[in-house]
Amino acid sequence: MGLETAAVLRAVPGVASVAVVRAPMPRPASLAKRIRLVYRRRGPVGLATLPFRKLARLAGVGGASAPVPVPDGVRVVDVDGFRTEAGLAALRALAPDLGVVDGTNVLREETFGIPRFGCVNLHCGLLPDYKGAPPGFWELRNGETEVGVTVHRVTAQLDAGPILAQGRAALDPAPGGDVMAYLDALWRRTLRPIGWRLLADVVAAVAEGRAEGRPQGAAAHPTYRLPDHRQIAELRRIVRARRAGAGAGSGAGPAR
Repeated sequence: MGLETAAVLRAVPGVASVAVVRAPMPRPASLAKRIRLVYRRRGPVGLATLPFRKLARLAGVGGASAPVPVPDGVRVVDVDGFRTEAGLAALRALAPDLGVVDGTNVLREETFGIPRFGCVNLHCGLLPDYKGAPPGFWELRNGETEVGVTVHRVTAQLDAGPILAQGRAALDPAPGGDVMAYLDALWRRTLRPIGWRLLADVVAAVAEGRAEGRPQGAAAHPTYRLPDHRQIAELRRIVRARRAGAGAGSGAGPAR
């Protein structure tokens, strides 16, 4: 994700250089704990039908994924973490003006405070109501008719910093096909491009000294987390019921 975002930012007027700093996502040390995480997400059937190559990667013996091409003019720096002394030293050595957070865990102030103008985060969700993850899932579960993207300042609290820009997109309450495939496509084809446009505008505003954020108000919902297999199954039942209700409604009354 970071390399795609870097390519967008490289073309923003006023941006002299872009570096992508990557760190491995932390994961449980034992295979048993990794399997429990997969079970929570997929359930017993999903775990039993997991392809062998994914099980091999889960055990740490599979091959690496195909590398994503590095955009022209973008530097890549790999660190062992964003909280380690080596990682923090690598960030300081870059002497960044602005940090852009795109797909990582919560950062501490010792990390997001390094850039001269702080950090901004690209969050797929309309803040303050939809903090956490994943994009679109809880909005669809709650019967929303739209979903959105927010670019906000990074603070010590998750998804709580001043809002710099927001964009919205329609959300189908009863999409056809598999609902999880619909949400994945919505994120990739709609929300990410909206986010990149917003992010480019925000970075240009920061470069020109005109970026102003507005404080977030009270949230209507708690901070969400990744759903487990039971919640995913529940969403599928909800969407099926909506489809059935829509079909029954469309056949009511005389034709005109």
